[in-house]
Amino acid sequence: MVEQSGDEYGRPRRPTPATMSYLDGLPLDEAEATRQAREYVAHFRNKTDSTNGGDAAEDAPEYPQMIGAAHAALSSIFHELASLACEEIPSQQVETLIRIVCRYSLVGKRVVMAGLGSYWVFLSTHRFGSHVAQTALRCAVAECEVNLDEFDDGQEKWESKMVIEDSYESLLDADGSGGGSVPNSLSDLLVQTVEELKPFASELAVHVCGSHVLRSALCIVSGVEFVEAFPHPGVAVDPTNGPPSEWDAGALAATRRGKAKDKKKKKKKRAAVDEGGSGAPQVVTVAKGMKVVPELQSDDFKEICDGLMNEMVGILTFSGGTEGDKVSPPGELQQWSCHPSAGPLLVQLVRILSYRDDSSQSTSKKRKREKEITPDRRLGIHPREPTYSEGSAAESVVHRLLCWDSTIAADGQGGVESGDASKEQPYAGDVIYGLSGEPRGSILLEAILRCCPDAFHDALCRVGGFYDEKTLREYIQHGVSNYVVQAILVTVRNREQVSTMVKCLNGIVEDGSILPGSGRQETEDDNAKPRNARTGIVWRACEMCASTGSSQDQEQILSALLRGFASLAKEKGGEDDTKSDDKLRKKRSKAKGLSVEECIPRLLGLEPGSCEGGGKFAADGSRITLDAAGARALYHILHFKERLRMDWVKGIVNMYGSEDLVKIANDGLGSRCVLDGLLEGPSKAIASKLLVPKLMDRLPFLATERVGHHTVEKLFKALPTFEDKAAISAELSHSLNRLGSNKMGRSVMTTLAVKEYLEGESAWKDALAKQREKDGWLDEILGTKEGSDDEEGEPTTKKRKKSKRKEKKSKKLKRKE
Repeated sequence: MVEQSGDEYGRPRRPTPATMSYLDGLPLDEAEATRQAREYVAHFRNKTDSTNGGDAAEDAPEYPQMIGAAHAALSSIFHELASLACEEIPSQQVETLIRIVCRYSLVGKRVVMAGLGSYWVFLSTHRFGSHVAQTALRCAVAECEVNLDEFDDGQEKWESKMVIEDSYESLLDADGSGGGSVPNSLSDLLVQTVEELKPFASELAVHVCGSHVLRSALCIVSGVEFVEAFPHPGVAVDPTNGPPSEWDAGALAATRRGKAKDKKKKKKKRAAVDEGGSGAPQVVTVAKGMKVVPELQSDDFKEICDGLMNEMVGILTFSGGTEGDKVSPPGELQQWSCHPSAGPLLVQLVRILSYRDDSSQSTSKKRKREKEITPDRRLGIHPREPTYSEGSAAESVVHRLLCWDSTIAADGQGGVESGDASKEQPYAGDVIYGLSGEPRGSILLEAILRCCPDAFHDALCRVGGFYDEKTLREYIQHGVSNYVVQAILVTVRNREQVSTMVKCLNGIVEDGSILPGSGRQETEDDNAKPRNARTGIVWRACEMCASTGSSQDQEQILSALLRGFASLAKEKGGEDDTKSDDKLRKKRSKAKGLSVEECIPRLLGLEPGSCEGGGKFAADGSRITLDAAGARALYHILHFKERLRMDWVKGIVNMYGSEDLVKIANDGLGSRCVLDGLLEGPSKAIASKLLVPKLMDRLPFLATERVGHHTVEKLFKALPTFEDKAAISAELSHSLNRLGSNKMGRSVMTTLAVKEYLEGESAWKDALAKQREKDGWLDEILGTKEGSDDEEGEPTTKKRKKSKRKEKKSKKLKRKE
């Protein structure tokens, strides 16, 4: 029932106390329901044909009691479902009930959607109801783990059908005449839900709760969902329930939103946020197609959803269904881009449209990049976003967001080729500048940079002033817009862009203003405050040069880095401040800069000897603290051209002592960025030989450490000769008891064939040959190169393809002759 009040949205009546007490007393447990369901299904699926069928029927488990109770409870509270969703404690029970029912019943999905019908708008704006609405929408479209409604249990009348009939007989529209409260079509219920939300989309977009429900609705209509790019490997799932499904560990595991929180807990004080930035870390997500029930995979439903998607895009971008060439001045849409609720909604809209456009293309255009690096959480390398094409719906939305006049470049009046596009675009330059300084607007701009085509990426950089050193410096010094600069550096599309960015960055890096330990910055008042080092810019610049840049670009950024640290050293040494900035820059540009060995500790934030004797991190069990951006920058420097990286390879090993290297190997960031850069990079043969003398005595200790044992295994694989490998196996063979004490040590024993080494040289080499065959088979599948120091090496698969083509051509020539 709906309260007759002056509220704009239909508000359900308060639930009765009896219903709340009934729901609160239900012992709902999703984990127990999963265990019962899997035991029930496994019994009938594993049952073999046997003559004693009667005995098998007697031993058959009962229909899962928890799921049967959930069906009965949902039927009892059907007419008060929306009311209960607006109460704090009952809403948590309702979410659990929805997850259990939707996980194992298609009929239950329809009952849930029908029970919340006509209340979607109010629920979307309610603190607790919005959680229930999101959970209901996502669980209703998801594939059932097992649809128990149609599960054959071998009886004349399936027990599952009897449970459904007993629970929902009075609610279901059995004959399709419309007499029941629950329609027969789930697709119709979903369309009705979106149609109910559509008239209020502009209001929900700026609502703190409504925007989340609207985002869930857009994902369902588009068939796209966003999952974590780097999910946590450990999932808290009961092992007795079998392997985790998508409901336990996938995208559906995050649909439970209204979780109970511990009360009377002291809140920790949040660290100060720099210039309006968000205190919460931004989770990296990737778009993928949503797995839905078969009914929602029909062409008719997809066609309806496409129409709804176009209407929602028109409402949220204020286009009103008209796509004209005339650009509109900045207005409400640009304000939405910086809104805490509407901003993330627009980001999701751009990514959804880009994904749909990229998926619709028959042959996706893959960007050719040299030395492509796979995504890695430790290195901060994100998966590449799908890009939209010119003339697509995503391009139209981006143009409206940036107030971009598409006719300028199309007519050749200015545009990208002229090099002065900023004068031609009437509003885009100011919009880009404004968005880059806002926490939400900058995230939208980063999404556009990742999704836009190559030509537009270059034009956006020109119009926004990112190719001008003075403007770029202003962007970098800002606490928010520097992340937009980092996004540009990792999304550059060609070497011309890399060269342009490196030229602009040289002067900024040379003066040391963005390097760690840059001292203090001047402000308008007399109070000086510590300057925020922008080491992330250096990290992203090195990543850009390593993946896309030429050797000249790499050399320039390294020279600027060395001179930048030299500038900081002079400032700390009391250089004469009376000279003008221009004279200082000229003097510094002529200087060679600090040596590589002096720059490495400054970049990592770890002084040599800190872990030795009475050093800062010398105590047992203490962990070192590295500069994350500096360590990642060093990783990419170790992948530069050979003549540029060799000083850095030797400098790391020469600067740090044995204990320093052991601490780095035991640190997650140091192990992945520094030692993996040495032992898995192009100079691994040289680096491994340099590391062996320093780590040999500490190898038994590292081999039993959670992080350190990876370094031992990679060091062994990187060594070029059997003599070098045998020395490590011999050293570890004296510590068999220690290695066998934990899982990490046993893994090292297997990888290095330590036990086989004691049996003799032939047995040891045979064991290594078997492992090499296994690794080679895996490398052949993945297309990775078995390491060498070749500058322009290619993956082995490409080499094999080329050799096969040459063989075919030679055979054809012989036949003709």
